[in-house]
Amino acid sequence: MVEFETFNLLLNAKKKDFIKKICHESMKDDYTDETLEAVATMLDCSAQETKNLLASLNGFISKIAQNDITGSEEIHALFPEDFHKNLASLLTKIIVELLPFWRQQITENQVSLPKLSSFSWSVNTQQDTNTPLCFLNLNVKGKSGTESVNAHLSKESLESLLSGLKQIKTQINQLTS
Repeated sequence: MVEFETFNLLLNAKKKDFIKKICHESMKDDYTDETLEAVATMLDCSAQETKNLLASLNGFISKIAQNDITGSEEIHALFPEDFHKNLASLLTKIIVELLPFWRQQITENQVSLPKLSSFSWSVNTQQDTNTPLCFLNLNVKGKSGTESVNAHLSKESLESLLSGLKQIKTQINQLTS
């Protein structure tokens, strides 16, 4: 949640470059004690006020980045009407300048799909129906580690899977040639 009142702490900055540095720090995944202390010193405020400011800046900038807002006018319009005009202009200028970098950072930190790391299979007969089944074990690696996914496939479902995989292979070959 964006608390625009906290942005007023930026008015305590002695240099415009400090505000740019603070905006940059706000987009990091976590804030070290050193960062919080440095920002608090720059703005002559408490650690809690610093945390609130960084969280609000992060929320505001992330909203802009994720909603594909790019123009200065669009960004400037997001500030409340009674917000400090010069500070709004400066923040808009900084955001426009650093937005491509932050968008790239956000994209790189997004959750990605798991990747197949290995698989094994066997064919056995189901005891009660005497029907052959393919037992497929997929090991997939994600951010939380490797997980095992098991499937039991009948002849028909295996044929359907293979047909689908052949179609995928054909499409990939078309894209790469």
